[in-house]
Amino acid sequence: MKTFEEKYTAWLDGALEEQERVEFEASLPDREDALRDREDWRKLRGLMRESVAPEPMPHGDFLNSQVLAAIGREQPASRPARSWFPVGRLAWSGAFLLAVAAVFSAVILPGITRTPGEDQYISKIIAAHATDPKLGAYAFAAPGGKGAVLWVQDAGYIPANEGIR
Repeated sequence: MKTFEEKYTAWLDGALEEQERVEFEASLPDREDALRDREDWRKLRGLMRESVAPEPMPHGDFLNSQVLAAIGREQPASRPARSWFPVGRLAWSGAFLLAVAAVFSAVILPGITRTPGEDQYISKIIAAHATDPKLGAYAFAAPGGKGAVLWVQDAGYIPANEGIR
């Protein structure tokens, strides 16, 4: 909802709709004074528009170039912007990371001892292959995680004493 001041300013400028204008004029305590104020405001606004209008400036482009040149002389010479990733910094960073990776693989990784787990069994089974193209083989971890199972489909009869090589 508009305040009285907002409505009054819009009324002075003639920006109220017809219905709003009628309601606002009816709510004014001293309508005659308000109408005189509005007429005075219109006269003042007209005079201001006539007298305050800027004069056209001759050679405006020349003036603009002179102003820009003066601004350029006042500002100190700036250095070219530094990039976050110059080539030299990237090269040194890459060399440092390679050195860290070499130290990590030479010092820390050999100290890690692994106990045989299911992944070793599965990798041995996956390394096995069948020469018959009709066979389908699937490897998965055994229940309980203590080994791996090789499921051979369409193999027919395999004797119990046959081992996988």
